[in-house]
Amino acid sequence: MRQALWQLQSALGSQTEPINDRVLLVEPEWVQLNLEANFWLDVVIFEKAFDLVQKVPGHELDAQRVQVLQDAVQLYLGPLLEGWYQDWCLLERERFQNMYLAMLDKLMSYCEARHDYETSLLYGMRIMCYDRARERTHRRLMRLYYLLGDRAEALRQYERCAVALEEELGVRPSKSTVALYKQIQADQLDEPKSIVALRETDPSIKAVTPSLVEVLGKLTYLQETLADLQTQVQQSIQQVELVLSNSR
Repeated sequence: MRQALWQLQSALGSQTEPINDRVLLVEPEWVQLNLEANFWLDVVIFEKAFDLVQKVPGHELDAQRVQVLQDAVQLYLGPLLEGWYQDWCLLERERFQNMYLAMLDKLMSYCEARHDYETSLLYGMRIMCYDRARERTHRRLMRLYYLLGDRAEALRQYERCAVALEEELGVRPSKSTVALYKQIQADQLDEPKSIVALRETDPSIKAVTPSLVEVLGKLTYLQETLADLQTQVQQSIQQVELVLSNSR
C-alpha cells in the first residue's frame, strides 16, 4: 500500500510542490484528495450537463444546451471502473450509463427535428454500442434510414432489433415495432418532409403547420414511451410467473 501511494504521489506531483499543485496529500497514516488543488472531475461536469437538460425534450433544446450535451457525451469513454464488481460500483456504473444514453436520446431528437438525419443516426449507433436491445432506439434508426432513402437498411435494422431482443431478453419485437416494419416494407411511412411540401402548395396551412408538427412529435414520443412501458410490464409479468412456477 505504501509503495502504491508513493508511486501515485510521484506521478501526480511531489510533496515539496505548493499545496495548490498537489492533487493528493499523502502522509504515513492517511491519504486525502486535496480540495484546494486546481483540477476538474469529468463525472461532475457530466452530471451537471445531465441536470441541465433532464427536463427539456430533445427537439426543444437550444444551441447552448446542445453544445453542453455534445461536450458531455465526449467525456464518456466507457463503463465506470470497468472490471470492478462492488455493489456501489455496479449501481454508479448503471446510473452513469443511463444518463449517457438519455443524453444521446436528446441529441438524436434535436438532430432529427432539424432534418439532420445522418448525425442523428450516429448518435443512435452509439446507443446501440451500450444497449443493443433498446427497442425504442431501433425504431428510431429504422425511421431515420427510411427518411434518408435507404429502405433496405431500415428493414435490416428491424432484423437486427429482432435478433438483439431474442438474444438479450428472450422476447419478440413489440406491436409498434412490427407496425413500423410493415409500413416501411410497404413503402407507406409518412415523412415529415411531406408536411413541408404540403405547406408550400397550400398557403392556408402555414399558420397551423408548426403546431401540428409539434403535436405529431409529442404524440409519436408518447406512443413509443407507452410501447416501451408495455414491453417492460410484460417482461415483469413473465419473470414473476417464472418465479411462481419454480417455487411450486
